[in-house]
Amino acid sequence: MNVLVNALSGIGDALMFSPSLKLLHDKLPNYHIDMMVMFKSVSELYRHSPYIRNIYFIDFLNQPKAKSIRQLLELRKNDYFISINVYPSNRSEYNAVNRVIGAKKRLGHEYLNSGIFRLEFLNNITVKEEKNIHNVVQNTNLIHKIADFRDEETGPMEVFLNEDDENAGILWLQRNGIDIKKPIVGFHCGSSVLKNHINKRWAKEKYAELGKRLGEEYGAQILLFGSETDLNEEVRTMLGGKALLASTPNYMDSMARLKQCRLFVSNDTAFLHSSAAFSIPTVAIFGYTNYRELYPWKTKSEIVRHDLDCSPCFFNSPKPASCKWKGDDEFKCIRKITVEEVFEACKRLLS
Repeated sequence: MNVLVNALSGIGDALMFSPSLKLLHDKLPNYHIDMMVMFKSVSELYRHSPYIRNIYFIDFLNQPKAKSIRQLLELRKNDYFISINVYPSNRSEYNAVNRVIGAKKRLGHEYLNSGIFRLEFLNNITVKEEKNIHNVVQNTNLIHKIADFRDEETGPMEVFLNEDDENAGILWLQRNGIDIKKPIVGFHCGSSVLKNHINKRWAKEKYAELGKRLGEEYGAQILLFGSETDLNEEVRTMLGGKALLASTPNYMDSMARLKQCRLFVSNDTAFLHSSAAFSIPTVAIFGYTNYRELYPWKTKSEIVRHDLDCSPCFFNSPKPASCKWKGDDEFKCIRKITVEEVFEACKRLLS
């Protein structure tokens, strides 16, 4: 029988489904698992996964709706018995897509911040979203509906690199004069700008100051990750050119280079979860999103945040992030975090 995993959100959300994907593969050995994605990077992320038979890319965001519908109807011909909306999928479009696929068992969540117009009733097997549990567990709660396993069997997140990818990452470091005997520290200074998430970002000036201190005290070599090229160039300039831009349009290039890091420092982004998937000690800088749901899964980590009465205030819904405070206090949850706080977290992990 056939299973379709609808991983239609971004890389981070897709990656946090990876422990559930392994459970599906192990506990339903007679099923064939396919995946549908709408971002090329997610397709690259799962390209070498031993658990997936086929990956189908549908460019919902950029192509005519008629073409997307034709592709969905073609996919429907695969006669899926089970289809699963990866958490979080709190949009009516995701539930409509799940229904069009036509699987007998259609799995999805009932969200705390939702309503009838999100079309959750189109899924016929659901679990309730729970507050303050990790997204990985939100997914495994759903998988419990179709597979029998113990919670302790939930493993780490996984990114699969083939030998060519991994060798290319090591060669890139060598060509750029990186000394593997000294600490390699990765930064992701950016974030998505969708839903106003540019406000997840810790200040670029603070990242630059952190990089200087890590270089001075530990001889750290800084790699800058992410597609935010202009931002990374600014940080690199502030570091006196003593940093390398490590990302390319191919996500797996980034992963092969990221794997060589001894420490990773990131805002709440997909790179934070990618670092955790490689068991890299990770410093996670949180503002208005919920660290209890998004902390680095199953790796050594330090959470740096300010425990404000109003934070976390962002929940899974299509609404953009906003702040009740104005002026200098707007998004103070992340803006007030100091370099010293993050540096001390780095020191604890480096030691």
